[in-house]
Amino acid sequence: MKIREGRPADCPRINTLMGRLIDEIYSGESEKVRRILKANYTKEGLKEMCGEEQTKLYVVSADRKIVGFLFGWLFHNVFTIYWIYVEKAYRGKGAVKMLLSQTEGDLVRKGCYKIEMYAYAENNRFLNFCQKLGFKKGVLIKKSMFGFKIRNIYKYIGTCAAEDKVKTIKIIGEAGQGVKLMSYTLASILSQLGNEVSLNLEYDSAVRGGTISADLTYSDNPIDNPIIDEADVLIKFTRTRDWFPARDLVIDESLCGTKSLECSIQSRGGAHYGFQDVAVTKFGSKIYINMIALGRILRYIGVNIMLLNIEDLLPPKFVEKNLAAIKYGFNFRDDT
Repeated sequence: MKIREGRPADCPRINTLMGRLIDEIYSGESEKVRRILKANYTKEGLKEMCGEEQTKLYVVSADRKIVGFLFGWLFHNVFTIYWIYVEKAYRGKGAVKMLLSQTEGDLVRKGCYKIEMYAYAENNRFLNFCQKLGFKKGVLIKKSMFGFKIRNIYKYIGTCAAEDKVKTIKIIGEAGQGVKLMSYTLASILSQLGNEVSLNLEYDSAVRGGTISADLTYSDNPIDNPIIDEADVLIKFTRTRDWFPARDLVIDESLCGTKSLECSIQSRGGAHYGFQDVAVTKFGSKIYINMIALGRILRYIGVNIMLLNIEDLLPPKFVEKNLAAIKYGFNFRDDT
């Protein structure tokens, strides 16, 4: 058996194996649950995700075909394994250990210090196997989007300074854009996933139409300094000329036209998303800008929305549309 990095051309085969994995692991759940899970990993969906910089795919080949794979997401030196699978005929031959070993080696060279997974909590055989490989049990999520329990497991694979474990998100907007709701919801999600979380909101002196900003910090360890000097991710909804340094920028393109990245914001990279245009055309109101952006940021930092029942974290008013907007921003595919 050989391990190599996956390629877009592998996606049709990975899609087949993904279907078998879901049918096997979630055999005790309804057919509807399995259909929805599969809908998010179609051939086209996999190709799209494999084209993203943070996606990592490794495959196991034997007998001139792919017999297993590991698929995950790397953000800020933490790698989250979404799926790992080997065909039954090739189990017991060390394929999973080989997959994890090569993945760990590659990630350590990239500066990654932690691997984590969110496993089906009823799959005790897999959880026990992972413990033998050095994984430890983390938080238990009692209710996912589909109602069943999810167990976090993790393994530290390298050393990392305490400050390098801290992730920061800066959100800048105006009153009425739902920055507060978005920030609190994001903080709640990160807390439920076992992180230490700090959230600070700041308002300007204007009674109406003023600027509001949120500093959200999260880490494995207790947070000593909640003030953000440079953000890992900046979300900007407002035309304010406030300068703020950021490693990456997610911005509403309708604010500054085609020169979004020149709106007095310094970042090392950037992405343009038309939150306001989509909120109006698809959901009927710009009030859903914040939830579309929330879905986008959850995808970017590697939080799979299928892990949590986000509906329970949202206010009852407009809950269905808010949830639909989050799914849209995340690019979640409901089964149709």
